[in-house]
Amino acid sequence: MKKLNIIILCLGLFAPTTNAQDVNTNKQFSLPECIQCALQNNAELKNAKLNLQVADEEKSNAFSNYFPQVSAMGVGFMGAKDLVRGEMEVPMMGAFPMSMIKKGALATITALQPLYMGGQVVNGNKLAAVQQEVRKLELEMTEKDVVQNVQTYYWKLVALRGNIATLDAVEKQLNEVHKLTEQYVNVGATTKNDLLRVELKQQEIASQRLTLNNGIEVVRMLLAQLCGAEQNTFDIAEQNILTPAEPNTYFISTDLALANREETQLLDKAVRANTLQVKMERGKNLPTIAVGATGLYYNMMEKNQGNLIGLATVSIPISSWWGGSHNIRKAKLALQQAQNTQRDTQEKLRIDILTAWNSVQEAYEQINIARRSVAQAEENLRLSRDQYNAGTTDMTELLDAITLYTQSHNTLVTACADYQSRIAEYQRKTR
Repeated sequence: MKKLNIIILCLGLFAPTTNAQDVNTNKQFSLPECIQCALQNNAELKNAKLNLQVADEEKSNAFSNYFPQVSAMGVGFMGAKDLVRGEMEVPMMGAFPMSMIKKGALATITALQPLYMGGQVVNGNKLAAVQQEVRKLELEMTEKDVVQNVQTYYWKLVALRGNIATLDAVEKQLNEVHKLTEQYVNVGATTKNDLLRVELKQQEIASQRLTLNNGIEVVRMLLAQLCGAEQNTFDIAEQNILTPAEPNTYFISTDLALANREETQLLDKAVRANTLQVKMERGKNLPTIAVGATGLYYNMMEKNQGNLIGLATVSIPISSWWGGSHNIRKAKLALQQAQNTQRDTQEKLRIDILTAWNSVQEAYEQINIARRSVAQAEENLRLSRDQYNAGTTDMTELLDAITLYTQSHNTLVTACADYQSRIAEYQRKTR
């Protein structure tokens, strides 16, 4: 009996802990937490980081061209007959047959240090460094794209939740109207048709709620997938969307924004890479000079022997000159194309930045317009309710007022979410 009491006591101690863990499984993420989670877990971002590692390896591989080129070779042989056969003249005795070297071994090791390769080694390393910088910029672009996508989905989810809150308020209003209309019907002050119209409006609100809940679930899962979080337990924290900061808080000069754009820096890298490519093509048509040494070991007549031989090589690619000049001109044309693209794209980026800023200002003005509409719709609904209660207006005007109230509040929430999304887009294009 004492043992049973101990077991029951232990179960009682552990039960509250288990329940507390179940309650905390649905973690609510703030916007900064969503961004941090996405930067850690997003698959596209992981691939961009792997691309940078590939570029690091390519740069290290290019640097190895500065080192001597070392090669080794070993040969062992055995002939069916002696390799060296002939006759040897002996004075007073005539000619005697002679044969030797039926088997043997040979091994060499050679090291060549390039002294001059027409600039191909130096420029090849510079080209690999440019490629590494390109991958870094692409990684930064991917990070900013992920952050913008997270913000877009986050504010869309907040807007949908705000629309649900609007329906809650409208549903409360309709419940009160329904109760009041029932009283009017019971005393014969109105017909049952008005009560049916209120119920139809309630069903319409229920249908809108169903659509919104489905949209919330889809956007929530998309945001969870983007963040690399568990979809079944992922959710966002409550967020005030109706009091955004003014646009001037986020403004950045166009020149500074243009300099910050990764696209601008990528254009610079493209011109730099094509310039180096021209030098590489020229280097292929220049002489190459290398020095080195060969260590030689051989055993031909049952005796180990070795030697060390110094080497100096000069290679002139004469036949390459015929097609090399065309390759150089082709590389120069590619360089001109990169320069033209740079100038054209910079102008387009400047326009893109200005367009994004105009969108931010426009979205903020839409919020101000929506606020005025909300104030008017609320006042219209208040007057319509008072008039309906006093019997000076009919159900049609009251339901129309409720509809305008719903639309104005939804428009305000949507405008605020759109403003936040435009800010995210503007920051993506300026920072």
